[in-house]
Amino acid sequence: MAYNWLRALDMLGRLLREALWAPALIVAAALVLAHLPRAPDWWWFLHIAGGAAVAFCYLRAIHIAGPRLGVLRPAATYLLAFALSCTTALAWEIGEFTVDQLAGTTLQEGNFDTMSDLILGVAGAAAYLAARAIRNSRDAS
Repeated sequence: MAYNWLRALDMLGRLLREALWAPALIVAAALVLAHLPRAPDWWWFLHIAGGAAVAFCYLRAIHIAGPRLGVLRPAATYLLAFALSCTTALAWEIGEFTVDQLAGTTLQEGNFDTMSDLILGVAGAAAYLAARAIRNSRDAS
């Protein structure tokens, strides 16, 4: 029991190496894009890629935590990863709303901006998870 924190630390290290790099890469790309003098209008692509990256991250996290928390059936794994991806997209938009209200910024440019961000993020997560499920089912046969 005294060494449980070492296992948790090892799991955190694996998450950083194997899963969290994908969403971090998308955030870094968005920060670089935002600081370009004439940034191209690629925000739609970043939201789709962000949704896919978050879904990848959760899918890897579920796999990494499997031995400790129990292995799920494939359908449950994909549904959990999708639900967590949707929750993350929603939390991100809530964060933008909160910053806008507290700091007086304009991260959200209105209902259309918020809804399109959510829809594109969810679509990216769904597309990645569907492609991954199809690939895994073909590999299993």
